[in-house]
Amino acid sequence: MNQVNRIEISKSPSFVENWHSGSIEYNGKKYEFWLINPVGTDDSNEYACEVRWWFKSVPREVRMMHTYIIESFLQTLKIN
Repeated sequence: MNQVNRIEISKSPSFVENWHSGSIEYNGKKYEFWLINPVGTDDSNEYACEVRWWFKSVPREVRMMHTYIIESFLQTLKIN
């Protein structure tokens, strides 16, 4: 039984992600993260921002602030 496998990759990017570094200070300790801001749409669906922490040892209370981080970032974009 023969299978035909083909991989196609577009030479131009479908969308771009801007990565912004940031941090939160919590109980005297600094926790750093990347805020990923996708630019563009795919079939008129807009991608959402995402927060990724630099290290796994981030307390749950800090990780739960991801919505606040994204909202703060979006407000900054509106001001500028």
